[in-house]
Amino acid sequence: MKRFAATVLVGVFLSVLAPVAAPAADVVYGVMLGGRPLDRLHGSALNHDGVTYINVVRAVRAYDGLLTFSNGGSVVRVTVSGRSLLYKIGSRMAQFDNGSAIKLSGAPFSYNGDTYVTVASIALLAGGRFSVDKVGRVVNLSRGSGPSQAQATQLPDVPESNDLLTDLSPLQALSIKPSATADATGLHARAEITNTTAKPYVLNFPGPEQFVLVVARNGTEVWTSQPTGTAKGPSTLRLQPGETTTVSQDWPGFLKAGPGRYTLRVRLRRTLPLDTSPVWLDAIAPGPSASP
Repeated sequence: MKRFAATVLVGVFLSVLAPVAAPAADVVYGVMLGGRPLDRLHGSALNHDGVTYINVVRAVRAYDGLLTFSNGGSVVRVTVSGRSLLYKIGSRMAQFDNGSAIKLSGAPFSYNGDTYVTVASIALLAGGRFSVDKVGRVVNLSRGSGPSQAQATQLPDVPESNDLLTDLSPLQALSIKPSATADATGLHARAEITNTTAKPYVLNFPGPEQFVLVVARNGTEVWTSQPTGTAKGPSTLRLQPGETTTVSQDWPGFLKAGPGRYTLRVRLRRTLPLDTSPVWLDAIAPGPSASP
């Protein structure tokens, strides 16, 4: 079943059919996937500042993935075959959902309503290969056998002598399990955050808000949990080995949200926000008929 997010099913599908003029210094490339053209009326890739980029919408469609935008479109999450890569517009660092990171050959950028990411990073995520024919101005992609991280730069191991684990990525050290039920009062969303390591784990946040519950409908965010306290300034989470903390909040508006495919994820409010993989809520239908 295709999981291409409806974040791009409406407006972006229309843009796929409309010509897009590239910046004057850029060169438009066509894209072939498995020997077949990916493009409709114009090229899906650009050579920008000497780096080959691909329109992220078309890349996700090609690999039957899931695409979500957050923070006003500045953070882009691409999921293929159950693995995700998080991009930030203007940043040359991207992060896998297990915490490992890669340095991109060029920073993602937006132009004329479209977002572009490097072809190399998309091929890496999909576990495929790519080549660039500069003479013919064509990018050749293969579907691959699944996501790969062979070229990913792993985060450093923490020495055994450390009393606290502060250098591990949250997605390496923590088990974050979002879940939800629904009844006549709305959606009841929660997440259990557990330290899965053998040592205390400390995670610092730039503000008081640490974990946010995010609901998306057809790939578009429609609700986020709100802060419940009045604290201000940076905050710290400290969990002992095996310790669990729970985040929960209700969304009464779910009853009127309308039909669609809903997902729930947890967002870590770090300097660069980090989202967990989404949990599909297909079994939960909004409206008076919703049941736990």
